[in-house]
Amino acid sequence: MKKIAIIDFGGQYTHLIARRIRNLAVYSEIFHPEEFEVTNEIVGIIFSGGPQSVNADDAYRININVEKIEIPILGICYGHQILASMLGGIIESGENKEYGFTTISCEPDSVLFAGLESKQSVWMSHGDHVSTLPETCRITASSASIKVASFESLDQKFFGVQFHPEVTHTTNGLKMLDKFISVCTEKRDWNPQNFKDTLIQQIRDEARGRKLVLLLSGGVDSLVALELCIKAVGNENVFSIHVDTGFMRKNESSTIMDHYKKLGFKNIKIINAEELYLHELKGVVEPEAKRLIIGKLFVDIANEELNRLEEKEVLMLVQGTIYPDTIESGSTDKAAKIKTHHNRVSEIEKLIEAGRIIEPIKELYKDEVRKLGEELGLPHKLVHRHPFPGPGLAIRVICSDIDFPTDDYLIDNDKLNEILAEFGLAGKILPIKSVGVQGDFRTYHHPAVVWFKDGIKPNWKVLKTAASKTINKVQSVNRIVFCNQPIDLKLEKLYLEKPVIDKLREVDAILRAETDHISEIWQMPVVSLPLFHNEKQAFVMRPVCSTDAMTASVFEMDFAEFERLSKLIQKIDGVGNLLYDVTTKPPGTIEWE
Repeated sequence: MKKIAIIDFGGQYTHLIARRIRNLAVYSEIFHPEEFEVTNEIVGIIFSGGPQSVNADDAYRININVEKIEIPILGICYGHQILASMLGGIIESGENKEYGFTTISCEPDSVLFAGLESKQSVWMSHGDHVSTLPETCRITASSASIKVASFESLDQKFFGVQFHPEVTHTTNGLKMLDKFISVCTEKRDWNPQNFKDTLIQQIRDEARGRKLVLLLSGGVDSLVALELCIKAVGNENVFSIHVDTGFMRKNESSTIMDHYKKLGFKNIKIINAEELYLHELKGVVEPEAKRLIIGKLFVDIANEELNRLEEKEVLMLVQGTIYPDTIESGSTDKAAKIKTHHNRVSEIEKLIEAGRIIEPIKELYKDEVRKLGEELGLPHKLVHRHPFPGPGLAIRVICSDIDFPTDDYLIDNDKLNEILAEFGLAGKILPIKSVGVQGDFRTYHHPAVVWFKDGIKPNWKVLKTAASKTINKVQSVNRIVFCNQPIDLKLEKLYLEKPVIDKLREVDAILRAETDHISEIWQMPVVSLPLFHNEKQAFVMRPVCSTDAMTASVFEMDFAEFERLSKLIQKIDGVGNLLYDVTTKPPGTIEWE
């Protein structure tokens, strides 16, 4: 079978590229650059993005002679840069960074943009850029920040795009990939059939007659994994464990169990572990430490229950891990770690190596899981619930053990306000940090809070443009939050304690109840901050639009509605300002930790 080879340079979206090519009816396969060889079956090559700089001494390379190779090559992001470098171009690092939505101006007579508008909205995530092309190539697209947003060789064999056509936020990205495929081959014969049946058979093969124990979080991933397991080995051979960590949303565990009983699921056990989790996390502030403790406890509890069940027979553990979990945990050979997911802590990895865990949907993205859930006949309401992280509200509390921080975090504050002033905004860098992903790298930088100056009417286009420019230009900032008034937030100590979790639970419940009807909102984390104004605590709402969790745009709520919600949560004792996260992914991950 003819195929397109995807060369994995460690990009967060490598598997997404492969998936898009398969969606266009051509088989694709991922290869590591040091192991790749061109064979007769390969009709085209795509270089993925990656977290390195092409100019670094230890940058990932590939042993391909571009002067002699006869099949087309497309480079994406890092792949765009390394291809340009291999052809004789020059790559530069500097201030021309771009993250999120960017408008490019295209050459309509070029291969990738033929038949498309001259202006295209694309998704960028890069620090370095191609500054000079060899004479054998021409520029086919530019942005306001970089001259070479896309290029093609004069013989129309090599193509490079600085942006990501594989993500849904690049408006015509699929059409661009389709045009590249057309250069590679006329034959399109990839047609994945019986996908559901294939997964069910894989579970049967891995189970080998053993009963299965599923770690049931209550989200769509574990729900779909459970239904697949039941169809594979029967309801009576599947045991489910739901660990109530005390970090679930209001009434979540009981609601989930009610749903599952109505679906006829059997053998579900709830383990109340709130006291244990709060004890083990007492005084823990650092986000990765929280995740690792939560993950280890989760495995310990599961193991204890597994050992009890295994007194009679050998069992297999099942997880609803999906592909973004493995990517952000740095589990592919070259990908940078963004954050450790609870189902990728070392204890889980050991069980995987020992062949004790089945992960039936680990190659799927969230939108694929939902499609599979519908194909399995699961209720629409459950399949399309907002995603909820395994560690729950624990990672939506930004903890602090500092009362009086040094003012080092304000080093870029003047630069911040210089940029914001162009848009009628003012702001301040905050004395906390949140996780982000910029150019395939994990970042741990400061959010900045911004507000419109007196007399200026709030405007989403202005706000989003200002946020994008600020993050691209201010190195210490990776996230922007909006406040409906000027504010001076002070850092105080805040730990994972029951009153703190309970307060977040109440704020989250109110905001979810008021926004559940908005179908455009794919997920809406509510974050508890260790920041206070007039002795009242600040919270963040983060409504995002996405399909696969790999990228996300900001839901543009009416400013008057945001004002109403702000006043609504302030009826809760001790709750102060509500902030609105206006950061796309990238550069800000959907969750703050």
